[in-house]
Amino acid sequence: MALNTNPFIEGINPTATFGGYASVLLQLVRQAIPSSTYGMILFDTTAPDVTGSNAWRKTCVWLNLTNPNIPTVNVYKEGTSPGWVNVNNIIGNGAIVTAMIADGSVTLPKLSTSGGAALQLIRVNATATNFEFVSLASLVTVGSILPSAISGIAVLPGTFRVLGNLNGGTTTWYHPDQVVQGVSNAVIDIDQIAPSPVTSARSRFITTRTADATATWRYFDANVDILAAAMNGNRITDNTLPVSKIIPGATEGSLLAVVGGTPDWIPSPTANYVNKYESTATALPAAGSAITPLTHGLGGQPINVYGVLVCVTPDHGYVADDEIPLNQIYVTFSNNESPAFALHATTTQIHCVRNVDADLLTLNGSTGATAGVNLTAARWTIKFYAIK
Repeated sequence: MALNTNPFIEGINPTATFGGYASVLLQLVRQAIPSSTYGMILFDTTAPDVTGSNAWRKTCVWLNLTNPNIPTVNVYKEGTSPGWVNVNNIIGNGAIVTAMIADGSVTLPKLSTSGGAALQLIRVNATATNFEFVSLASLVTVGSILPSAISGIAVLPGTFRVLGNLNGGTTTWYHPDQVVQGVSNAVIDIDQIAPSPVTSARSRFITTRTADATATWRYFDANVDILAAAMNGNRITDNTLPVSKIIPGATEGSLLAVVGGTPDWIPSPTANYVNKYESTATALPAAGSAITPLTHGLGGQPINVYGVLVCVTPDHGYVADDEIPLNQIYVTFSNNESPAFALHATTTQIHCVRNVDADLLTLNGSTGATAGVNLTAARWTIKFYAIK
């Protein structure tokens, strides 16, 4: 737009009232201009004309409205290359002092990178007289960074990481799982392991089973933790397993026996079942004395009971472990022959008394075809059998 040639607009037009003389007064008002030390503010999108009668505009300030959102402030410059200039171009170097700059108004793009290098920092110099560019490596020395100053960069929020250098590699953030894997074997003391949250008189163990995602505390379960057929009788204390723990046979009255070298149940015999007792060999009682009664445990009166002498040291042709029935051993007294031992049994015990005569005569010799001999008592022991 073009500037109005009249700087002022009259309040009223007097010509209608006062005639031609008043038109002179109207021109006086419309064309009045500032004196040489005053000026006005000119609003226009083009540079104001300053030639001829418009020369007075040189003392004015022109707001360039080419961009109404950001108008520029311009003044007229005399001398070399006269004309309108933006006031930003006429502020001298160093003319703006700190007090002229509003707090928080200088942005990073306004800072110059001149004199610096990539990734350098700005700091106050050693004499505190100026700023300088420095590399981070020159600022960090051994032991100068405290753990509290280490950044959590690359660690996701809500996660836990440990900064370390494993096996001479690059220092980085490690997950706790990696830290645990780096722990040497046999260095965690038992005192460092927390006890089971549930305790009782029974022991609990840290175990894992099929489909377990992690180890857990469990009681020992013999039905699960002992493999089938993995336990032998050596693990059971003698005389501690009650009969009720034995799985019964399929048939009432079955007996436990060894069949083909393997324990098995067999049917109970229907008749002529023989129950046998055999004692251990003991020293011969002295002449006229009795043995200590022996409990046969047959649960009733034996149908037969007999005793034998057992050879310990060779004697008259007999060798060790040879047996002679007691009913073939006799004594002589006044040319009378009588048994050397008297034997009988009750429903619970076996009793035996030796003759007062110390002889131990046999009916025949060791071959069965020779005459009898008098045995040496010290070379023999006595043993008993009973059948029910």
